[in-house]
Amino acid sequence: MDSRNNTLLKEIEKASQALQSGRRIDAALIYEDVAQQTDLDPAVDVALGRLCLSFDKPCQAVGHFRNALNEKPDSGQYHGFLGLALQAEGHVDEAVESFERALADGDELPAVLNGLGVIYLNRGDNEKARSFLDRAQQAKPSDGSIQSNLAMVLVRLDEHEIALQHAEKGLKLDPDNASTHYTYGRILAELGRVDDAVRHFEKTIRQHRHFGGAYDQLARLKRFTAADRPFIDKAEKALNQGMPAIERLALHYALGKMYDDCEQWDKAFEHFRQANLLKKKGYDFKRKRKLFRQLKKLFDAKSLAKYQALGNSSAMPIFIVGMPRSGTTLMERMIASSDRAAGAGELEEILRIAELISPPDDTRHFGANARKNLTAENISKYADGYLELLQQAGPGMDRVVDKMPENYLHLWLISILFPNATILFAQRHPFDTALSCYFQNFAALPWTDDLKKIGEEYRFRREVMDYWKRVLPEGKIVDVHYEQLVADPETHGKHMLERCGLEWRGDGLDDYRKEKIVKTASLWQVRQPIYQSSIMRWKNYAPYLSELAGQLSDYLQNDRDELAAHNIRLGTPSRLSRLKEMLRK
Repeated sequence: MDSRNNTLLKEIEKASQALQSGRRIDAALIYEDVAQQTDLDPAVDVALGRLCLSFDKPCQAVGHFRNALNEKPDSGQYHGFLGLALQAEGHVDEAVESFERALADGDELPAVLNGLGVIYLNRGDNEKARSFLDRAQQAKPSDGSIQSNLAMVLVRLDEHEIALQHAEKGLKLDPDNASTHYTYGRILAELGRVDDAVRHFEKTIRQHRHFGGAYDQLARLKRFTAADRPFIDKAEKALNQGMPAIERLALHYALGKMYDDCEQWDKAFEHFRQANLLKKKGYDFKRKRKLFRQLKKLFDAKSLAKYQALGNSSAMPIFIVGMPRSGTTLMERMIASSDRAAGAGELEEILRIAELISPPDDTRHFGANARKNLTAENISKYADGYLELLQQAGPGMDRVVDKMPENYLHLWLISILFPNATILFAQRHPFDTALSCYFQNFAALPWTDDLKKIGEEYRFRREVMDYWKRVLPEGKIVDVHYEQLVADPETHGKHMLERCGLEWRGDGLDDYRKEKIVKTASLWQVRQPIYQSSIMRWKNYAPYLSELAGQLSDYLQNDRDELAAHNIRLGTPSRLSRLKEMLRK
């Protein structure tokens, strides 16, 4: 390497030091000076890529790592760096390919093994995740983040005591790493040790007062009252002390929840609004609508019946679909109260299989891709792989719940793989659903950062579900209304379980304090008895809902009087809505 490139590497090291000291602007200026140079050595591009990852700019990092690989295509280390950048960017399948290339020579690269472990952990493939994370911690036992990730997968595998040992080891190895503290608190919360988790998050905030994620988790774990006012005031002050945007975003969500608990609605909404402004990203509804048009062309009642003949006869899967925050967690909890059923949380496997059948960015050729890939062999392979995940989540159980709401668009796939599966459609008042989405920090759901987008998403999902109800066998999709479950859990919960082939055991619902793994945004709520304060919650925020009411007018006609009492006027229902009402009558 020549002296010029050595000098550039020294400049990049200065930028890294500036970034660690909180001088982001200085670091960015150095990066810009170096990145505009030409004829860079691969080592310089790699250093720039790593700096971009520290800046949380994975897209730019990918470009630098690809440049380096153009010069050294056989470098396992460079493939590993590219995999980390692709993973951070959300291109998970491409990341897996890069990670596998990195490991091809037999080198046990800890960061690569850790990356693969996290990917399979997120997919719900806990055995694979454990295998990679075990190898990662053997390769680098001194890495606290690897120990923490291994702890998370051990929790999923019900090996709680060993999980805590690894989490505590992670803390000892990396006591100044806020993420390690955060993971430990998450594990305690999921295990049901809520009081310990609360104390840990409070301790984390005392040590790292700008760690917004700890505030956010704490807000989810407890109900705040006027007695917490000093803590809330300190959190408000932390916002004005130079927090990074991503931490400020999480703290705004936390403060919104705190003020909502304290019934200070205007302050709560303002914090939620600020959080969503910080999170705001573009979102293209067109691609999803194009895909739905292709789905309707290919899958009608007749064609689905033909494919279903190739499916797996297992009745184990229960799918809960709909909008997020529409009661899916309560439904899963009720079903899992049966001694023959378990909950798997929100699995990403159906979404992954759909992408294997046809890439999501190739909606134009969806029909051709689906016809090519929906072979008897593939259908059998996909179904068997999915059942393995369910068996991990509920060993020995007859029924296992996958409550991934995003599966709504892929009921064609579910009905093909598992013709005997149960499909439950979670429904909740449109306003309560929309606000609850707006009030949650859903990083993976970019449409939740704006009430107008949420309204568009709500309408689209109802349109999609109406179509599946027409083409799937009558009664295949079971409507479950959140408000009914809350008002009369025994009557409506019993009916829901009967539709799942299960026996109602209502006493299981009251056992909410037991140490049970909980993987949901509603950590505090899951630990409570069934409550009714979430019904008609929208009334507290009525002044902010007029525009949304216009979007969702078709689904609010039965609430006209109640809405008028809160100064919300509805327009005339659409012709399609009137036609549907006539057909219902």
